[in-house]
Amino acid sequence: MRTSFKKAVAVVAAVGAISLGGSAVANATERETVPDVAGLTVPEAVQEFTDAGFTNITVNVPDSTDRVIGTNFQAGTTANDNAAILIIVPSR
Repeated sequence: MRTSFKKAVAVVAAVGAISLGGSAVANATERETVPDVAGLTVPEAVQEFTDAGFTNITVNVPDSTDRVIGTNFQAGTTANDNAAILIIVPSR
């Protein structure tokens, strides 16, 4: 009886792992290339990220008229399309 219990536990664990894995695949996000936005205006930088497929974009100084100095992801790398992108401009 002990062996059958171990087999039952193994089956339940395997089914759970497959179920979770299937769910993770269904909710997987796309990876997009981070654009180089240094030197652009804030609206231009936001548009570049939007065009690249990113959906979670914020700016450290939203109303700034200064040029972008960088982001929290290195340009040219990839990130999930729902990654929290922070566009950085100089604060005054």
